[in-house]
Amino acid sequence: MRPRDRSIRYPAALLVVLILSGCAAVPDMRPQPRAPVPTPTPVPQEPAPAPVPVPQPEVRAPQAPVIAGDTRPQRQAPPNGTDTMGQAPPAAARVPPPPAVVALAGDADRHMADGQPERAAAALERALRIAPDDARLWHQLAMVRLHQGAAGEAESLAAKSNSLARSDRALQSDNWRIIAQARRLRGDERGALEALERARALQPGRTG
Repeated sequence: MRPRDRSIRYPAALLVVLILSGCAAVPDMRPQPRAPVPTPTPVPQEPAPAPVPVPQPEVRAPQAPVIAGDTRPQRQAPPNGTDTMGQAPPAAARVPPPPAVVALAGDADRHMADGQPERAAAALERALRIAPDDARLWHQLAMVRLHQGAAGEAESLAAKSNSLARSDRALQSDNWRIIAQARRLRGDERGALEALERARALQPGRTG
């Protein structure tokens, strides 16, 4: 090789080395991948406090109005429909019979006084068609049948009256006396005595 060719080749090789070293020194400008963002840990929440119950005012039964000048102690209304002694209030007063029933019962009394039991019984049967739940009409008809000697019918009518008399002890006692007489007419002396005992137990003023 000639000396001139070497002088040209060395500078060219040096230039290539410099270019390669410059390329190696250039920093990498490509975008770097981002690191994953960590998910935040949820903060535990405290439970809501339980509501505090609000005390309710006491509700009392209304008091009866105080009348001016009335010095008697006022009583509260009973909670269960009974008085303070534990007893039920008295029953309502007996409803008076219709005027037609009163008139027919009066006719029956007059017919009996005149010795006409059949006409008396007919008047009472008409009254019972108007007021079939009147215990006194059944009692009155039982007396008429007993006067006629119909012992079985008289006892049945007196028992019917007792079933409707409810708390009328005096009327029940009279009915048992009719039953006692009817049983005696039939020859049932023992049954008559038992009926008389029940009549005495129901007399007003006795408790048993």
